[in-house]
Amino acid sequence: MTTISVHGAKGRLGQLIVQAAGSSYVGPCTRTDPVPVCDVVIDVTSPEGLSALIPRLSGQQLVVGTTGALPWDAMKQYAENAPVVVVPNFSVGVPLLIDLIKTAVSNLPSQWDIEIVEVHHNAKRDAPSGTAKRLVQAIEDAGGSSPITHSLRVGDTTGEHTVWLSGPGERIEIKHVATKRSVFAIGAIRWAEWITTRPPGLYKP
Repeated sequence: MTTISVHGAKGRLGQLIVQAAGSSYVGPCTRTDPVPVCDVVIDVTSPEGLSALIPRLSGQQLVVGTTGALPWDAMKQYAENAPVVVVPNFSVGVPLLIDLIKTAVSNLPSQWDIEIVEVHHNAKRDAPSGTAKRLVQAIEDAGGSSPITHSLRVGDTTGEHTVWLSGPGERIEIKHVATKRSVFAIGAIRWAEWITTRPPGLYKP
């Protein structure tokens, strides 16, 4: 059984991850207490929180769900001795969305317009979202130009990402909607299981 600690266990997503982990959960990773003995630490805090966490780790595998201005240099250094995976969105659907976007963009006429609209709850601090940034990367990887991203922070919206592909007389919309926050908790556990099969290195799926 993969043992898991959560950095950010008291947050909204952190609490759901703890529930999803069940008996695999060995306790929270706090700011002051020693990091619990475990296989994997899941971080869902902030770039500042993650920066403070990394020097305290001692070889645990690290799943990063935090978004924003991440401490890439520190993560790369830590990944020399332990696997680290950075996942802006823990859902099943977003990786599929990325594959669909790559296929669509690679087959579009060059003059088509591509833009992204992402919507989250009004307490989300970073904009654009980490997922939106990953979609931009997918579009660029497929040969498209860097798209404009529109960010909305409204109400209690869990998460929506729509890629607009528009040409003369027609439009394609490729969209992912998360309807409940628990989908991210389930995904976090899935990534924790995944990383146990990987050698040291920095992974950005």
